[in-house]
Amino acid sequence: MRLGADAVLTYLIVGTGDAEFEMKEIARNAEIARECERVGIPLIVESLARGKAVENPGDPRWLNLHTRMAVELGADAVKTDYSGDTASMRSVVEQCPIPILVLGGSRHASDKDALNVVREVAAAGAAGVFFGRNVFQADNISTFLEQARAALDGVATPEFQAITR
Repeated sequence: MRLGADAVLTYLIVGTGDAEFEMKEIARNAEIARECERVGIPLIVESLARGKAVENPGDPRWLNLHTRMAVELGADAVKTDYSGDTASMRSVVEQCPIPILVLGGSRHASDKDALNVVREVAAAGAAGVFFGRNVFQADNISTFLEQARAALDGVATPEFQAITR
């Protein structure tokens, strides 16, 4: 907080098949959540299903499990995977009582593909996206950010319409 942080972000990994590791993940997140509550700073938990037990990290069953765990531990928002389609993501968003931010993951094949994900995530009711490489590796960062913001706001500018056609 002395350095001006607006929030704390931590990770919660499930599906590893390692009960001791996952127990430590839960305990660590709970401890950080209590400290965030104590000092009054929001906590974002990046909850993910990763490991030998996870065939599809975007499976709504996994998403519902670990986002709920993040809620129960005290997260103020969750950063997680996209399920891959609007309908199933909407069901995850509706079952989660705190805002969900969808992570960008690997670089999409094109800016158009990344913007389509933003549009689908917005249509699913997610609070937003948490993109890194899809922004920094965009053909034009400023244009990409403008279009992503428009997609989140549900406002398709002419440039967005041209990119997504």
